[in-house]
Parts: sequence; structure tokens; C-alpha cells
Amino acid sequence: MARQMTKEQVAFLVGAALFVWVMIKLALFLTHQDRPAGSPMVPAATVLPGDGAISDFLGTHGLDTYLERGDKHPFGGGPSQSRQLFVRSAIVHCFTGYSASSNLISRYTYECRMSPTPAPELSFRLPAGTQITDVTSREADPNRKWGVDGAKLIVPVIPVPTKRAYYRCQVTVVVQAPLKVPTLWTAPIIALTDATPNVECEVGCITIATPGDHFDITAKDAPSSGLTRLALEAVPKELAATSNKLAYTFRHPNYSLILDIKSKHATTVVSVPPTKGTNPAPLKATNPPPLKATDPPPVKGTETEPKDEAPKLVIPKAGDAESLPFKLAAIVRIHEPEPRRQAVLRNKDSGEYMRKFEGDTVMDDLRVVSITDDAVVVADSKGKHYKFAGRFEDMYNAAPPAPDKKGGPPPAKR
Repeated sequence: MARQMTKEQVAFLVGAALFVWVMIKLALFLTHQDRPAGSPMVPAATVLPGDGAISDFLGTHGLDTYLERGDKHPFGGGPSQSRQLFVRSAIVHCFTGYSASSNLISRYTYECRMSPTPAPELSFRLPAGTQITDVTSREADPNRKWGVDGAKLIVPVIPVPTKRAYYRCQVTVVVQAPLKVPTLWTAPIIALTDATPNVECEVGCITIATPGDHFDITAKDAPSSGLTRLALEAVPKELAATSNKLAYTFRHPNYSLILDIKSKHATTVVSVPPTKGTNPAPLKATNPPPLKATDPPPVKGTETEPKDEAPKLVIPKAGDAESLPFKLAAIVRIHEPEPRRQAVLRNKDSGEYMRKFEGDTVMDDLRVVSITDDAVVVADSKGKHYKFAGRFEDMYNAAPPAPDKKGGPPPAKR
């Protein structure tokens, strides 16, 4: 009867077999001999060297183009590519005041995007007779001032980069003018198209606001006006206001907006002439007024010298500043070109900011008569004064002038 193999015997037999196989391979390696060199199978004339152009194809260029930039922009078309501008405008026309003294304040805000290079200045075409009140921009060039050249408004800017080869800037233009009602008013168009080169598109939104609700406004809508009526609930948040009456959008600044404006406070008196054949009412007899007794002439030697009456001093009462349609937002100290103060007022209805110096008219018959560090006084045509009291932090004011480099003291404080 055969006896079964143990695990130790199986392992011994497997190791012995591996040892014999290794020894055989070692003997074959030691006894191996190289074959003698034979004759080539292919003639030497048919063997050609490799193509040298492949090294140019496989080689990598240096990083000078990406680090130093040079004349080539790796992410844009370079200087040869023309600049492109994309403009989105937000326009609000605000009608304030009463029939006797009405004002129109128009604010044009332009959000400009440009690529691949920034524009050093922006040009706006102006309608005839347009008077620019103010131009503001955070990206305005401090070394150059804006100005009007004929029918163009030129605003120097320093656009800020948003992405690689993309820049942006925002410019706000304010126009303020008196308004006589009733009138048929045409909205002035101030746009970059046809004034600044390479404007690819210019779209925007227009709102008509009447703070205080003193006017009846009717739009003369026309199919070819270039405007699309917009619901007041869909107005962008930067133009949203409770005083908005109308809103439009446009795809190109060649629209036509005509409004019929009438005052709600205007009263008309109609005189009716008498009809023919009717007798006028008879005149009633009235008693003549009694004659006043005249004083006898003074006797000589008894004349009394007339007493000089002291002139009456009329002191106007102070008005309540809270009743005015605007409030004080800030008091700014300006050092250039001369030291003076400026009051920043805000319309309570429209949220419009107004920057006024002493002597400037705010609205209607209200005029700024005094500006101090902690108060602003406004007076009307009747002499009544309204005082806005408030103290503002220095963080809202311009930085004071630096001391003289030669070691002299700084300019005296106001």
C-alpha cells in the first residue's frame, strides 16, 4: 500500500527541480559563443540619413513670448487688432417742481467694456443746445479734465482691467435745465455711437420719473420710434424708483421719445363775452365816501419837529428743514483749486444727489446761502432760512495738503 507524500517532501522535490533548471541555464550562458560577422543583407547606398526638419517640429520654443510679451500678445490679436467697445446705458429723466418753476434733471450712466486694449478717452455726441451740468467717473483721468468740443463731450478715462485683455469704466453725465409747461418735450440723445470709434453695440434702458407727482405725462408712441415699452416692475434696480411713470428699452441709440407734459396744478380762467342783443345789468347807485376833515394850517412859531420813526426790523422766521424735498447727505471740504466747502444734497423722492456750493440754486426758489463744517443753510426767495445740522467724519472729505518739501509748515487750516 502506497504511502502519501508529506508537505515537506513535495517542497523538497519542487526546489530540486528549480535548482536543476537554473544550473542548466547557467551552463548554456557560459558556453555561448558569438557568431562571426557576416555580409550585410542591404547595400550601403540605399541607407539614407534621417530628416533634420523633424527636430524643429519636436523642439520646444523659449518662454520669451509669454514672459516678456514683446510685440506679440499670446492671448489676443496684438496691436494690429482694433479696439472694440460694448456699451450699456441707464438713463433717467426726472421732472421736478411746479408749473411756475419746473426743472428737468437727466442722468445718463454708461457702463463701457472694451477689448483687447483700453481706450484713453470716450467721446459722446451731444444734441444742439445741450448744457452739461456735471460729469463723474471713478475711472476718470486725474491729470486731464473733461470738456465739450463743438458737438462732442470728451471724457479722459483710465479703464480698469476685469479679465486678461478686457477693461471696463463707468461714466455718468448730468444735464439740468428749466422746463416750461405745458410743452411737447423730445428726449435728447447722448451716445457714444458715431462719436467714439469701434462701438460694436450700445443698448440701454430709459425711465421717466415725476417726484411729487406734479405732472401729467403722455407718451407719443410711434411704431418706428426704436423703443420697446417696459413694465415698471421689470425696471433694473439701479433705475427703480416709486416716482417712475414710464420705462423703455432700446437696442440702438437712434430712438425717438416724445412726451406731452402738463402740470396738474395749472388753472385756466375763461372769460365769456356778452352775447348780442342782451342789455348789460344796470349800475347800482352808490353813495360817495364822506370827505375827511382837513387839519388847520399850523400857527407860526408852534411848529413841532417831526419825530424820526425807527425802521422796523423784519426778521424772517426759521423754516423746518425736514419739510423740504431734499436732505443733507454730506459736507465735503475741497482744497483745490481753492479751499472751499461743498454740500451734497439728496432728493427724497428720486434719490438724486446734488452737489452745491454757496450761492448755487438747489431747486425752485431755494438757494444755498451758507456752508460750514457742521451745518448748511438754505433760504427761499422770501428770506426764510432752513438749517441742516450735522457733523460728518473726515473720511468723507478730501485729504489735507501735504507739508512743504523744503521743511516749511503746511498751509494754514481754514
